[in-house]
Order: sequence, then structure tokens, then C-alpha cells
Amino acid sequence: MDAIGLCPFKIQNSTFKITKVKKTQEKILKNAIQLFNKKGVSNVRLQDIAKKAGISAGNLSYHYKLKKDLIEGVLEYMAQTGKEMSSQNMAFVEKNEYTAVTRNYISFQISHRFFYRDILEICSFVPTAKELFEKHIEQVINFAKNGMYLAIGKGFIKPEPHEGHYHFFAKNMWAILNSWLIEREVLGDKKVSMHQIMLAIWEAHYPYFTEKGQKEFVRLKKELPALIQEGIEV
Repeated sequence: MDAIGLCPFKIQNSTFKITKVKKTQEKILKNAIQLFNKKGVSNVRLQDIAKKAGISAGNLSYHYKLKKDLIEGVLEYMAQTGKEMSSQNMAFVEKNEYTAVTRNYISFQISHRFFYRDILEICSFVPTAKELFEKHIEQVINFAKNGMYLAIGKGFIKPEPHEGHYHFFAKNMWAILNSWLIEREVLGDKKVSMHQIMLAIWEAHYPYFTEKGQKEFVRLKKELPALIQEGIEV
């Protein structure tokens, strides 16, 4: 099983280069992401980001002259953050800590929800963002599908009922993960909590569990509340 199959946000052969940013750039990008999350990409001006970051508009312009440049920087930074999350998830998978993997990915989604919510607007600024979005979908599906195959090998999941079934199951997992963010955005995190979405994902897996897997499901369900990290700064 290749590494990309277990990494739900990793870019290969992409026009987005993952480079280490300077301290001031990181401050700008983090504050931009927070404002994009709260107000939407189109509603945030460079001046707003400079003010929130506590720097002058001229200083921000030195690093990112145009909004297009800033959005490209945000996407590159997001890719780097996703790569780090994927490395953590690889370690969790090796230890059968699948709930931690799910929590990690959902936390990543919440912290970068502007990307999923505003993807059409982002593409109008940076057309190559379409490639990033497409890669992301592909890799989430690969992650879910390969996770099922790995769990089969460990005796937690039943063999595939027919060829290709787990591919479509994985696509359904992507649909759940993509749609719940909008529901949370509209109804609020009290009505649509991380606990609820994680339960929804694990319940969708339940018909495929072996007897051994069902015991693991009961264990993970009991541990779930302690693993939840709500109150993420966004």
C-alpha cells in the first residue's frame, strides 16, 4: 500500500509548491485563514488581514502584492499543514487508532473550511486551485478505500462483497465529509458537532465489521468523547 493512499491531504505533481514560510508570512497566512473562515474569501480585503495580523498594509504588500498571491500562499500553507497531518495519521493507522485519524481530518476540515465552502470563488482568483481540490477528493477516497483494505487484513472488516464496492463506499465517505461542513456552517456547531459526524462515519462502517471489528467499534465508541476536540480556533 503506497503512502498517498493513507494520506488524506497530500499533493503530488502539483503546481503548488510546499515551501517553508518566514515568520511574518506565517502570521499573515494564519490570520488570512481565520478571516476567510469567518467572512468568506470574497469578503476579506488585504487591509483586513494586515489589521488582524497587526502589521502595516505595506508590510503585507511586500510579501503578497495581490490577493491572488495571498490566496496562493494560503493554499501552499494549507498543503504543508495537510502534509504534517498526514504524517500523524500514518502513525495512528499503524497503531489501529482509526478514531484519532478521523478526528484529525475533521479538525483539519474545520480549520480550513473556507477551502471547501468557497472553492468556486477561490478558483476565480487562482484557477489552479481546481487541481488541488481534485487531488484532495481523489486522496480522501483513496484513504477511505485503502483503510478498508488494511482493516480487512487485520480482521476488522469483511472482504469486499464484490469488486469495486469499497471504492463507491469511499466516495460516499467523501460525500458525508464534504456535506457536513455546510450543515455545521448553517446550523451551528452545537447542532452539528464533531461527535455527531464521527459517529455518522463509524455507523456507516458498522455493516462491514467482522465480530472482531464490532468489538473494536464498541471500544472506539466509548473512547470517542475523550478524543473530541471542539472549540477549534477558526
